[in-house]
Amino acid sequence: MPILTDSFIYLSIFSISFVSNVIPFGGPPYTIITATAILKLGDAYYWPLIVLASLGAILSKIIIYLAGKFFKKSLRKNRNIMFLSKVSDSNTFYIILFTLAVIPIFPFDDYLFIAAGAVEVSLLKAIFALVVAKLIKTALEVYIELKVILAISSLLTLAKPTIGAILTIAFIVFGIIIFKIDWEHYYNKIKGRIGRHI
Repeated sequence: MPILTDSFIYLSIFSISFVSNVIPFGGPPYTIITATAILKLGDAYYWPLIVLASLGAILSKIIIYLAGKFFKKSLRKNRNIMFLSKVSDSNTFYIILFTLAVIPIFPFDDYLFIAAGAVEVSLLKAIFALVVAKLIKTALEVYIELKVILAISSLLTLAKPTIGAILTIAFIVFGIIIFKIDWEHYYNKIKGRIGRHI
């Protein structure tokens, strides 16, 4: 494939990843778009597109952080932001960020970076915690989504781009639901269970 075409593909995936990650609670999941592109272009594009998609997602978090900082007065009324502010002055926040950011499928890192800006934790430390987590998460998500798209395509005889579009809508709805959940309630529940086993 010509270099110019490859450059366009790489720039497109990076841009889609960056833009979709800048839109909290409603951006299309960049990993589904990346997975669909890999299915169309071939396995040779797997790791280059994974790295570029991850980079776009990581850089977008700076915008998310700044948005959280700009709207901190209104955001601090949110119960999940209030919960995260309680651990923002320790390394616990960065451990939570890394742990939740590495979990595939769930869009926790968007919410955590908004919270990071709202409670004004160190952006440098937050980005450092995110870099490795995002690379792992992107690779895992794309791998899972490739398998899911191929499985659904063979079962339902739907076109792969159509399945990608359906999954994108499902992920957006799922992301909004996650933001509505009371994180502190489940955090305390998990913490209590761990405490009983120590």
